[in-house]
Amino acid sequence: MIERIESTLDSMGQRRMLFIIGDHSSGKTKLVKDCLVRWFGQDSESHYVDVGLYIKDKVADEYLDIYKMYPEEFTEDAEGFFSQLIEEKYKDNKLVIFDHMEYLLSEKYTGWIRILDKVTLKDNTAIIVVPTEYEKSLPLLAYKYLRVE
Repeated sequence: MIERIESTLDSMGQRRMLFIIGDHSSGKTKLVKDCLVRWFGQDSESHYVDVGLYIKDKVADEYLDIYKMYPEEFTEDAEGFFSQLIEEKYKDNKLVIFDHMEYLLSEKYTGWIRILDKVTLKDNTAIIVVPTEYEKSLPLLAYKYLRVE
């Protein structure tokens, strides 16, 4: 499967965004981490981000009640956090894997795709790990994707 990912990445044109789709226990995270180790060795961890943990670390506990009452504020803040994450990760890396993005996927919010699209239209690449139940909310006709079974 790593060879399939490499082949897909090599065949990409301008839009360098790849979705890895599979069930929760299909081994998506292990697969992408194995790819990173193969490609970057000891530097592999700097190319991987658990987006859920990143957002959790950014959100102060006192805001949780506000977000429950005003979910649109979370969407706005999450977009800011995600933009900041993109800026941080692509400062030193050309390829980044984004995992555990359920908080964005579950809201059917696609602003994060626009944010990533801007940075991947340059020389950067994004690999996004997506559980099967969220694939219907993705614009898969516009991007490359692979299924992990």
